[in-house]
Amino acid sequence: MKTPHSNATTKAQVLPAHVGFRADRALCAIIESLNRRAAKTLFHEGLVRLNGTVASGSERVKAGDSLEFPNPDLSPTENLIEKAKAPRLTTPHGRHLVRLYEDNDVLVISKPAEIPVYRGQDGFSRRDTLEDVLVRAYPPKKIPAYALPPKPKSKGPIRHAKREDEEDEDAAPGVDNAAGTLQPGFYFVHRLDMETSGCLLIAKNHEAYEALTREFRERTIHKEYLAIVAGAVSWDEVVSTRPIKYVRGVTEKKYDEGDWRETKRGSTPFYSLMRKQRTEEHHAAPKLGQKKGIALEEGSEEGKPCETLFIALERYRGYSMIRCEPRTGRTHQIRVHLAALGHPLAYDPFYGKKSPYRLRDFEPSVGPSERGDEVVLNRLPLHAWKLGFTHPRTGKKIFIEAPPPRDFKEFARLLKKFRSFGNR
Repeated sequence: MKTPHSNATTKAQVLPAHVGFRADRALCAIIESLNRRAAKTLFHEGLVRLNGTVASGSERVKAGDSLEFPNPDLSPTENLIEKAKAPRLTTPHGRHLVRLYEDNDVLVISKPAEIPVYRGQDGFSRRDTLEDVLVRAYPPKKIPAYALPPKPKSKGPIRHAKREDEEDEDAAPGVDNAAGTLQPGFYFVHRLDMETSGCLLIAKNHEAYEALTREFRERTIHKEYLAIVAGAVSWDEVVSTRPIKYVRGVTEKKYDEGDWRETKRGSTPFYSLMRKQRTEEHHAAPKLGQKKGIALEEGSEEGKPCETLFIALERYRGYSMIRCEPRTGRTHQIRVHLAALGHPLAYDPFYGKKSPYRLRDFEPSVGPSERGDEVVLNRLPLHAWKLGFTHPRTGKKIFIEAPPPRDFKEFARLLKKFRSFGNR
């Protein structure tokens, strides 16, 4: 029988029927909905005590022994039992994905950098994607055909929401449901660039998906990013409203030396504009399957209207840490607007510097040594820091924050140590 011990924990006595059980198996008998894997997780994290002492789970229990464990009746954000029961989110290479929030309707994870959301994103075809991880954790559910939600009229994907302000060809690939008896176990509500880390919002049922995508259409979702850019910005706050036009890398056939050969180039008239600007480092041509944005002049009707707020947080010699609040959701919007302001991301092969940073770039004393060659940044220094949305079932406002990953913090530490204006 369970008895409240505190707001965070509960106590229960071992029954005679459970005498001789391992402690983890006895806990599963007390909490009927708990499986052995989740029980082992609780013990491994030191969240269970046997007679007042932290237990490993392998102890044999006796009648009258007392088990103290996390309160299973707390809210989803505080319920350690439910978190332990949740499916593991681990890539085939053993990389663990951090859950920032989860309940029966919504999942928010901290997306690692360099893992694409879905196969084919930005022209990459690797299989180690968030889509693959989530399919294993939340497989499609078998339900009667009559109970399936209506299929979308567009050619949009089933598991992936398509933002209202993206072109049709930029939709994520869907999963065909020819049998009509499977409902996806999750839906991507929005997307992040492959090399961007931070908050990624996922719906766990169709009703939550519809409500959350409506929030994106109505632009009531709150998003904040942290970015490290090239140059010490001269402004404290600026709003960029330059429209963006996109070009896409395609394959063309040209007659060359008596034979037809395939070449890669942009697919729209704006490719000529991009070629003129290629003397600037941040205007490299897109590769096959990739999409690239070009910021047009204010008021131009040729591109998609965009708006991003930028706020300076810290300045260093040659770099700045800024906060970005995109008020529209165009592809590469933050990156394109930063490049147009003359402050591209410190590392961005598409719109800025293409070579990775090494330790010797900041600490000359290490020189051309093994330590000096150590790479300290080789991905976009862009992190989806905060996310605010209205819960689709309760109507409560939820605010989530994803701590910056280690490489982002290490790069910021090096800037503070070696590029502060006080250190010359």
